[in-house]
Amino acid sequence: MTQKLCTVVICLFCAMTTYSQKKYSKRQIEKFKTEANTIIEDNKKKAQVMVDKVFSFAELGFQEVETSKYLTGILAENGFEIEYGLSGIPTAWFAKWSNGEGPVIALGSDVDCIPKASQYPGVAYHKPIVEGAPGHGEGHNSGNPLNIMSALAVKEIMEQENIGGTLILWPGIAEELVAAKAWYVRDGLFDDIDMCIFTHVGNNLGVSYGSTRGTGLISVEYAFEGEAAHSAGSPWRGRSALDAAELMNIAWNYKREHLHPLKRSHSIFTDAGDQPNVVPSKAAIWFYFRDVKYEGIMDMYALANDMAKGAALMTGTTMTSKVLGTAWPRHYNKVIAETMYDNIEQVGLPQWSKQIKL
Repeated sequence: MTQKLCTVVICLFCAMTTYSQKKYSKRQIEKFKTEANTIIEDNKKKAQVMVDKVFSFAELGFQEVETSKYLTGILAENGFEIEYGLSGIPTAWFAKWSNGEGPVIALGSDVDCIPKASQYPGVAYHKPIVEGAPGHGEGHNSGNPLNIMSALAVKEIMEQENIGGTLILWPGIAEELVAAKAWYVRDGLFDDIDMCIFTHVGNNLGVSYGSTRGTGLISVEYAFEGEAAHSAGSPWRGRSALDAAELMNIAWNYKREHLHPLKRSHSIFTDAGDQPNVVPSKAAIWFYFRDVKYEGIMDMYALANDMAKGAALMTGTTMTSKVLGTAWPRHYNKVIAETMYDNIEQVGLPQWSKQIKL
């Protein structure tokens, strides 16, 4: 964890000194890096406490109330101005600290957890703290604490050396639902940011640039409405919304054979009726449509829309759809990636002792 912290803070500091109004020599920058490393080492216990604290909250998307309260509290205590409720999302926030004119650098990472992933920390087998409860099964408890420690280290040196610039920290709210970042972009929250560094937990230290592994996607829920009837007494009077949802699901499953290998799709029924003896008047199915290219995502979306219309037509029901979230394919910056990789080589990987391995 310390190595990842040092890598982020060094890259952040390189960016700040490279693009600041005042130019610094390579020797000065190396000196600042050494100071940053020292600050991180001196505060590594605080970082571990933050990581564990967020792990203990284990809050699902849009429910990151205690997580946001805890992280913004630390930032506010350290002089950051917090803006809450961004893009109409109650748990979304941006934290900003400025030392005058200079580059605006943002650090982001996700904070939500996933359903039914409750787990004792440090246990390498399935052992829920609370059976069926959510938990941080994807490591979203680590990113923002490390970003905060990195930002505080750089802030200390910026104040000490009178380096101009602005630091911004932001959380990926409801990332598992792809339900915040696109709305941040829509509302112009990144328009005045010169560089955005995003971090995610992994089993190694690594970077990439250009188009990267992984897909973009659109999250869509299709809702059908028909007419209820008693399933035994007068089923002929009913128009089953569930039949429509199932027919759409069947149609899409037949399509899977013909999807390009780089495409992915998943679905669940979010409403399947109330009880067996009533023909369901309402039903809904929720899809994620994924591809490595924007055009591919939109082609799948258009095809699914046609299938939903067909399912409604076959069952005499009506259909509405709602986009719940989007995440377009990523494209990373080469200069940032290469700079960070140079610093990864300088910091190195963790050295695992025999005691830690056990």
